[in-house]
Amino acid sequence: MGLLDYYRQFEDMDQEERNRGLRERRAREKAMALEQIPVLDLSSTEWPDFPNSEIVNASIATARGRVNGYPDRHAGELRGALAQRHGVDPQQVAVGNGVAELLQAAAYALLGAGEELVTPWPSYPLYPLMTSRARGKPVAVDSTDPEDILAAVTERTRIVVICNPNDPTGTYLPSEHLAGLVARLPDHVHVLVDEAFIQFQDSEDEDACLRLVDSFQHLVVLRTFSKVYGLSGLRCGYAVANPAAASLLERIAPVLGVNALTQSAALQALKIGDAEVIRRSALVTEQRRRVETALHDLPFDAPHSQANFVWLSAPGMSGAALAAKLEGHKVLVAPGGPLGADDHVRASIRGAEATSRLLEALEKVAAAA
Repeated sequence: MGLLDYYRQFEDMDQEERNRGLRERRAREKAMALEQIPVLDLSSTEWPDFPNSEIVNASIATARGRVNGYPDRHAGELRGALAQRHGVDPQQVAVGNGVAELLQAAAYALLGAGEELVTPWPSYPLYPLMTSRARGKPVAVDSTDPEDILAAVTERTRIVVICNPNDPTGTYLPSEHLAGLVARLPDHVHVLVDEAFIQFQDSEDEDACLRLVDSFQHLVVLRTFSKVYGLSGLRCGYAVANPAAASLLERIAPVLGVNALTQSAALQALKIGDAEVIRRSALVTEQRRRVETALHDLPFDAPHSQANFVWLSAPGMSGAALAAKLEGHKVLVAPGGPLGADDHVRASIRGAEATSRLLEALEKVAAAA
């Protein structure tokens, strides 16, 4: 078909018919373009990029040279490095196969049948699960206010666990408020502070809460290499406590320790990983502010976050429905139901391009509502 023949086919068409044809054509082109856009997965909280190659190589080198031998079950070198970093004695540090294992071990050690673990809610779903496995009773508090937490404590309470920053809400309990809470709890209650996302908060010094272990014998602070360090697959976490809690740390540390590959990678991450941690934290802070600023002009609500995710809700819409609508625009988020609130979703914060796609998807959902 020549150029003139192409245009002659439109001579007998009125303007409305031409416009309809153009709209249909644009819709087809848009649908084809959308099919080529990869799905953006913002449903998980792990860091999406690989760690520095030297960290991976440290683990590989250990595998090649010592995979046939048992690891140091006390993780002496790693505990020493962690102790030096946080200004404590190595006896104040326990290393485990991820924070989850250490928390579960603490529940077994501290809870008797029917005894209570108190936690703000919604929060990390592991907490009620680990309580039930230890034959305890989980007590959810619909608030992060220390006064409300204190009001939930009874004679049967043995543990208060606080995820800080909290997963999935992103809220942060400052060290001053944490200290006030711990100081007013009875001696039979231990406080476990899960700081898996601590490097993403920018409201105070990273070790502000951890340093409180010097003042409180029943406070245990837990950290992980799974999030900002990007070592989720190696499962490494650690706990820091007061010297008087050394016996508790011994009880929660795994009997046979952490595997040698994990210890080598964690050690190397401590040696060379600070610059990358700072870069990742700054990136999350920048993009989190961008998302929260944009939400002011959109019909979505979210509490101020100090983590690498935001906790979104849309008035009149369930979390599952919002997640489904965002998935229709190739953006995956975590529905809030399994995380403790059916009317929310959790969306992770990544780089600038991911932020643009999340905001674009939210704008489209809002426009179609």
